Amino acid sequence: MKPTRREFNAMGAGAILATALRSSGAMTTAAISSEADKADPTGVPWYRRIKRIGQTNFNEKDPVFGDVEAWANYWAQAKVDAVALSVSGPVAFYPTEVPYFHRSKYLNGRDLFGECVAAAKKRGIRVYGRMSPDIQYTELELVKAHPLWFRRQQDGSLQYSAPDIAFTCHFSGQFTEQQPAIIRELNRRYDIDGIYMNGWPNLQVCYCETCRKIGDPHSAEYKAAFMEHAEELIVLYKKIVLEKSPNNFYSCNLGGGLQESGLDQWKLTREALWYTADNQSRTAAVAPVWQDAQQVKFAHALMGGRPVAAVSGSYTRSGRLMWRQVTDTTAEVECRMAQTAAAGGIVWYHWLGLEQGFKEDRRWQKRGIDFLSWHAKHDRHFQNVRSMARVGVVASSRSTTRYAAPAGSEKTDSLEGMYAMLVAARIPFDLVHEEDLTEERLAQYTTLILPNVALMSDAQVRALQQYAANGGSMLATFETGLYDETGKPRADFALASLFGIAMAGERQRAQDQRGPIDEVYLQSIRSRHAITEGFEETEWIAGPVWSVSLKPVQSPVMTFIKPYPVYPPEAVYMREGPTEMPSVVLREAGGSRLAYLAGDMEATFWRTDNPDLEAQLINTLRWVMGGKNAVEVEGEGLAEVFAWETGPGFAVHVVNYNGPNAFRGRMRTPASLGAQRVRMELPRDAKVKSASLLRAGTTLKFEQKGRVVEFVIPAVKLYEVAALEV
Repeated sequence: MKPTRREFNAMGAGAILATALRSSGAMTTAAISSEADKADPTGVPWYRRIKRIGQTNFNEKDPVFGDVEAWANYWAQAKVDAVALSVSGPVAFYPTEVPYFHRSKYLNGRDLFGECVAAAKKRGIRVYGRMSPDIQYTELELVKAHPLWFRRQQDGSLQYSAPDIAFTCHFSGQFTEQQPAIIRELNRRYDIDGIYMNGWPNLQVCYCETCRKIGDPHSAEYKAAFMEHAEELIVLYKKIVLEKSPNNFYSCNLGGGLQESGLDQWKLTREALWYTADNQSRTAAVAPVWQDAQQVKFAHALMGGRPVAAVSGSYTRSGRLMWRQVTDTTAEVECRMAQTAAAGGIVWYHWLGLEQGFKEDRRWQKRGIDFLSWHAKHDRHFQNVRSMARVGVVASSRSTTRYAAPAGSEKTDSLEGMYAMLVAARIPFDLVHEEDLTEERLAQYTTLILPNVALMSDAQVRALQQYAANGGSMLATFETGLYDETGKPRADFALASLFGIAMAGERQRAQDQRGPIDEVYLQSIRSRHAITEGFEETEWIAGPVWSVSLKPVQSPVMTFIKPYPVYPPEAVYMREGPTEMPSVVLREAGGSRLAYLAGDMEATFWRTDNPDLEAQLINTLRWVMGGKNAVEVEGEGLAEVFAWETGPGFAVHVVNYNGPNAFRGRMRTPASLGAQRVRMELPRDAKVKSASLLRAGTTLKFEQKGRVVEFVIPAVKLYEVAALEV
């Protein structure tokens, strides 16, 4: 099956080439790069082909200890395609001639950056410079000459990042003059392949003279000015970087997950060459183990087929606490790299300090070499052509910024809950950005999930109606479509006629006002259906915390039970029978199956881990899908499943999320999973010639009947990839 024009344009260069060379046998990264350069008359840039990056951030004292040969030998042994190399931030690691750019006081005549560039290039490794424009040394001469380069507190004092290092103002010459001068100097002096800017753009709060003229740093006007200036700067930096070579790249730090920074990431990424997800570890002491896979999927929703890299820090971190120069000895780092690889991202492995990393604490090195060199060995199986997922989950940035979430909840709870449910159900899925609801994009999916996509434009409504008219099925929840794109309430659901629902009242919390204890809804099973599977021995199940009142429907499957006291025991009983207010509305129209859940079921599930709500969500989704899942993986344990069409054929990735403390910020030693039975339906006619397990390093027995391929993965430690060649 030929890819559509959109799919072809969205493919990375390696995937395009892989499609053309499927029958050519082994395809290493070097071979792919070489052949792509020959095959593509436009000269496909190197950064659209690579899969592995190494980074050793320098500290100011590293020029004293810097063993460049040891550094370069390590990354060569790890088989990385490129290295991110510290060139600047508050410190220059080369003898710069740019005024007011602080040279490391430990350089002593060395050019540490230049030495590393030469050593990496000698080993065939690409190099791009890492810059941090958001911080600068507060040397007296600089502060006197350019006082407006620095962010200020309301009392006029500097905003410090570290002793003698302060944050710089986005609206200053530090960004419009100093950074361009540094990039041009780097272009002139060194054989670099690109520039990555760390720490920017992030919304700032600054009270310098320039910012006071713009307005309150918390205002919408200030945010709009910041966005406009960020766009201008990105265009400027990109233009200067590409002066070196049209195959170089520029990237800034655009984000790291579902939690929006307040900036319009969709707008900022329209012309972006690269996306760096710089969430190097779980940012909360209690966070989902799949956070890295999640942020790569979100980045892909923004970027399409353009490169997405996710940084995995090898140091120890717990929430805001960081032991930056001590290795994390758990399986967390390997788990994050596995998630990145499985989700189709570029694995970026990070350490800080030459002395600390090559003399003091060397424990991070083996882990990096083991995973990255294994990944390089099987590079061709990570050259993805397209996702095989048939489920798309709409990620709404507006609904995580402008939406007024119910009390006691976070704006991302619904999306987090739906993600958790899909992992539990082992259903491969992609995230689809709300700005990308085109007919061509949605045609990839048989099922679309709208997890409380509360804010919705008329154009998006029409796109979803057309999707259903084309035979697509949908699952929507809670306040989906009850507001327009600005956040203004609608009189009724935007998709009311499609789902066969009508609003009878605004959202409300399950609360009996006569008691002080929080309460929840129950749901009464009114008729048996596929979505009630597993509930045969009960007439009611758990319900959500919040609901939207609907007008009654014919033959409801479930309705709400009004909340009643949960304490004391003597008071725990229904005061009246189940209501006629539906909690679930199911509808079939043509080839579409449509389901609407009238409560925040997935958000409540995310906050409470209630098993009834999880089962209800999974049952409902499976009914909506109607058996149209491309990949089914049956077995014990919590695991996320990914499926790709690749250059050589196809691949199923299974990431094991079972282990002590897996949800407390750090995966320790994973508990191995037993046999996993896989059934996959190929997206096109193809004869599978061979199959193997890449982590186990063994061949894989399989059976094929038509497009259906079945096999058993005997065990999964942390990560396994079943690679099928055609």
